[in-house]
Amino acid sequence: MDILKRAVLYLGGLFVLAFGVVLMIKADVGTAPWDALYVGLAENVGLTAGSWIFIVLGILIVINSIIRKALPNVGGFIPIILLGFYVDLLNLNLLSFIELESLPLRWGLYLAGIVILALGISIYLQARFAPLPNDELMLALSKRFGWKMSTTKTVGEGTAFILAIIFRGPIGIGSIVSVLLLGFLVGMFNNLIESAKSKNSSTSVSKQNQAVS
Repeated sequence: MDILKRAVLYLGGLFVLAFGVVLMIKADVGTAPWDALYVGLAENVGLTAGSWIFIVLGILIVINSIIRKALPNVGGFIPIILLGFYVDLLNLNLLSFIELESLPLRWGLYLAGIVILALGISIYLQARFAPLPNDELMLALSKRFGWKMSTTKTVGEGTAFILAIIFRGPIGIGSIVSVLLLGFLVGMFNNLIESAKSKNSSTSVSKQNQAVS
């Protein structure tokens, strides 16, 4: 995959991820734990959710370096700057009009958001550029302990869930659903993307062989 395609996947994936995050915030039935932490800090301490994305994930870069027993991944600041910008752009501007009263509609928005969030994570990780620190945590734990990506994602979400409660973030039933479901959805989309890539690769090889013969 050339650098341009990877860049498109990276930027697009992060935007899709941010879109899912904001839909879940707007649904107001409990956001994903990391997002509940950012919103809780924004509402109770100050600054925007996007600003807290940068601060919290900046701290996580250091924690990940300890797990990996390596120097901090300075490149990790690139995605957190982009994600913080995307979230504030969508939440405070482009999607600020979304206000739903109906509970079924809010749950529909939430479910759409969590699926879009998981898809965005899987897409941007395919670019093989610097991952978000909370996703790097997932990869670092997987590599260090041999756990499945779905397991490490659940561990990370569970930790963020506890922190979100401490900082009085918008925790609700949706947050619990996210802890249980997000890791599975990320693993599912990752497998689907890898499977599609394998099929495309096999098709390309087959066409090349036919051309030679």
